Amino acid sequence: MAIDLYWDDEDQTVLLCVFNQGWTWEELFDTLNQVRQITSQRDEEIGAMIILNKGAMLPAGSIFTMETRAKAKKLLQMSAAGKGPIAIVGMNAMIQAIIQGFKMLDRQALNEVYFCDTAEEARTKLHQRLMSPNRPSSAL
Repeated sequence: MAIDLYWDDEDQTVLLCVFNQGWTWEELFDTLNQVRQITSQRDEEIGAMIILNKGAMLPAGSIFTMETRAKAKKLLQMSAAGKGPIAIVGMNAMIQAIIQGFKMLDRQALNEVYFCDTAEEARTKLHQRLMSPNRPSSAL
């Protein structure tokens, strides 16, 4: 698979999802279903760190196709049922454009999404958010 899913820490509080070149929408939705299964079995929030490796481009190559818009809508619907913060590392210009599109579709869907330059920055933000006594009552 071009999408790998691991625990990022020994305490199993952060899932690490690595996107490699050649990932497909089916792999993405399979991975999200795995994440949903894991989070549904836990009472506490779990953070997610998404690493977009260089060359990890959208399937079909364009954010403007009908298929991509339909998949993005499905992705937003799936993420609305999740719980916990997400940190994204390695966004390229195309991914940034997708994120802006998501914001136009549903501003609340990205309420708990953090954009980071490095994995270490992402770990710090997720740890701070998961340990915060003032964390939001409703998570992604």
